[in-house]
Amino acid sequence: MKKVGVFVFLFLLVLSFSPLVLAANHTNDTSGGNGDSGGDSDNDKIEKGFQCLEDKVGDCTGLTNPELAYTILATPDNVFDSCVSELQSRESEDNWGNVKDTALAVLALKHAGVDTTASEEWIISQERTPTDLIWYLQQDSETKTKCNINYRSESHVVTINENKKIDRDAGECLSRAQSNFWFQVSPDCYNEDIKVQCEEDFITSLLYKNKNSPTIYVLEGTDSSPAYESNTINVVSKCFGSSSCDYESTAWAAVALLKTGHDVGEYIPYLVALSDTQKRYLPEAFIYMITNYQDYAAQLMEERKLGDYWEADNTAYNRFYDTSLALISLEGSTASQIKDSKDWLLFSQPTNGCWQNSVRDTAMVLWALTTRAGQSSGGGTTTCASADFFCVPNSECSTGDKLNNYFCPSPSTVCCETEDLKTCNEYSGEVCSGEEVCVGNERNSLDESACCTGKCEVPEDDNECESNFYSCRSSCSDSQEEASYSCDSGSSQVCCKPQPTKKGGLGFVWIMTGLIIVVMGILGWVLRDRLKMEWFKFRSKFKKGKGGSGMAPKGPGPRGPPSRPGFPPVRRVGPPLRAPAAQRRPLPRRKDPLADTFNKLKEMSR
Repeated sequence: MKKVGVFVFLFLLVLSFSPLVLAANHTNDTSGGNGDSGGDSDNDKIEKGFQCLEDKVGDCTGLTNPELAYTILATPDNVFDSCVSELQSRESEDNWGNVKDTALAVLALKHAGVDTTASEEWIISQERTPTDLIWYLQQDSETKTKCNINYRSESHVVTINENKKIDRDAGECLSRAQSNFWFQVSPDCYNEDIKVQCEEDFITSLLYKNKNSPTIYVLEGTDSSPAYESNTINVVSKCFGSSSCDYESTAWAAVALLKTGHDVGEYIPYLVALSDTQKRYLPEAFIYMITNYQDYAAQLMEERKLGDYWEADNTAYNRFYDTSLALISLEGSTASQIKDSKDWLLFSQPTNGCWQNSVRDTAMVLWALTTRAGQSSGGGTTTCASADFFCVPNSECSTGDKLNNYFCPSPSTVCCETEDLKTCNEYSGEVCSGEEVCVGNERNSLDESACCTGKCEVPEDDNECESNFYSCRSSCSDSQEEASYSCDSGSSQVCCKPQPTKKGGLGFVWIMTGLIIVVMGILGWVLRDRLKMEWFKFRSKFKKGKGGSGMAPKGPGPRGPPSRPGFPPVRRVGPPLRAPAAQRRPLPRRKDPLADTFNKLKEMSR
């Protein structure tokens, strides 16, 4: 009987501990639901991202050219050199097969300290003239005047009347347009020097538009001249593509050429004018990187979704890629929205560390979050700031002050020996009051550390729910549960968050069930004689119809796994100055340890 008591005690002990263990397991597994890493710091999450990226990258040979480039730009420690070598091995005749891939390769290899001069020249050799743009020449004077227009050794005299209209065409290159207020430049005359001279003081300027859009843009560089002096204008517009202009290829090529010290002014009109019809590539991010035009920074800020992330209309990629591209473009901005969007990326990180389980997206996110300095010949690169120099927009640093051997995180900035700051007013900026926020870019200026070059607005009150990256709804869906955060005051909405994923609970149930079966098997073997007797008594009572109800006593059922719940508009444009867990395989069926015992009991009952 002592032996029986010991086994009964062990059996009851196992049963008493199993719910506690299961409950603890359930608690641990739900702490990091919805991609939240259960209290990990930002640095921990970033390191988890790099670990996952390196695991997925492997030896770099299985990546596409863009994936290689994005990975190098993210600068993971353990696969950096391998990916640089792999990317270099794929170069053929100074290029990587197309303009976009070559531009990304140039950016990546430049980041690694590799000479890319030959590939830069190959990109430039792929220039094309856009057929999507219409160009206009505007000339104006305060009073009626006659003007002489010369090109191709021809001279044409026109009159600008008091109502500003032009009285005649000026040869085959310039025909009157827009109710005779401007000349339209023939595509055959692009790259031609056109000289204008008038009898009165006058101005000349170039305008352009996408032929499929009504908006007209003014090219910066309006020239004013006194009477009888001349202005020379020349329409120069370029793009990149294989058989025709390609917007994304042109954008990345311009960024790569700007980063390597080239003048990219000729590509800006195409990128600006086509931006209305190429929203899927988030064009404002590229234009701001290339031009530093502050109105594009303001537009970019206004396009954030729910105040947290970017997702282009009909995006070519996804919100993680687009958010990363925007943050890379706005690198250096002091606007508070930048931190909010970085927090959103970290909050959205899945538990395995990789965004979208994708090399491309994970590398882009890490590039945006860390902007690590590159490596040269296996060593680190000196950052511009650590050398006490300044990262400034390319247009704000004179050629003699540029320091090409120092690292600046943004593709649109260069390391400059001097920082020639202007006042906030000269940047057309303002200082926001205490209750306002800057919608747009913020930058350092001569007289203010937070000069808003966008616009100052009183922010809408963020409710507690959305501030924590959850959503307010009339009711939560089956895949959501209510959170304790509040929504807008007076609203009947509730705060909904995704239900936590209860990983591991099912496995633990099976472990405990197996353990219980083993203990019962041992008890059955030890107490087999007594069981035979009890079973005989039990059957005897049924046959006599005494004592029993014919039903087994009710007890708790088996414990299952936890459940899983007039003129067209004109715009003035500024100058260019780890891998996921493997799927479980089904375990082979094992022989039930109680099978022999129950079979013997069954035979005895016959």
